[in-house]
Amino acid sequence: MATGRQSDGGSLELMPSVRCHLDGLEVPLTEGMRSLVITVALEGDGLSRRSLQVRMWPDLESYSAAKRLRQLLWRVKRETGDRLLNAASGCVRLAESVSVDLHWAERRARGIVNGEVPASIDTDEWSFLGEELLSGWPDESVWEAQDRWNRLRLHALERLAERALDVGDIPAAIEFASAAVSVDEFNEVPHRVMAAAYLARGDIASSWRVFTKFQQLLRREMGLEPSSSFRDLVGRRRAARSA
Repeated sequence: MATGRQSDGGSLELMPSVRCHLDGLEVPLTEGMRSLVITVALEGDGLSRRSLQVRMWPDLESYSAAKRLRQLLWRVKRETGDRLLNAASGCVRLAESVSVDLHWAERRARGIVNGEVPASIDTDEWSFLGEELLSGWPDESVWEAQDRWNRLRLHALERLAERALDVGDIPAAIEFASAAVSVDEFNEVPHRVMAAAYLARGDIASSWRVFTKFQQLLRREMGLEPSSSFRDLVGRRRAARSA
């Protein structure tokens, strides 16, 4: 993700993939080091060594897992000193000077979801909501975090789309709604907002296309129908146009 959220000490990017910068320079990390840093970063308060061992090597005996963790911590320290990880007092956490793009993004998204009125609905300012978390990362241990982020950004994009529609910014409403559809194509809300945005500018044909495409998706994949409110939204305008 964009590096505007870096702290003076360094930054850890998890969106869309892992990158680490310290003092303005990118630090190369092996796959094992990345796995360690990801596991720690996804737990904001850090993890005990024992918890880390269990998370990363659940099938290994305690002694072998502890040895692997010591080796990884040593390699990270060799490459970054104490600027990336703090492993004092038996707990491993990110150094205080390291910012994480996910944490920044979550704070902004939660504000919108919790009812905060955005100072701006410029789509560029909110483009980070289109970013996937750890895209392509093979370890299933990150799936829960990915699901949490997807749910949060979906709700934030829906709120932004609704806000843009309320203030008459139709292009932004369509763009936010489209981004939300990319997160979850089965969620009706962004499809409905997109259809409403097209109707707001008098484009009944595009609104109907949004509805029918969603209707066909639900029928094909789930054997369901759009809600009556969505049907009424596009049906009334289409009927009025035909009258």
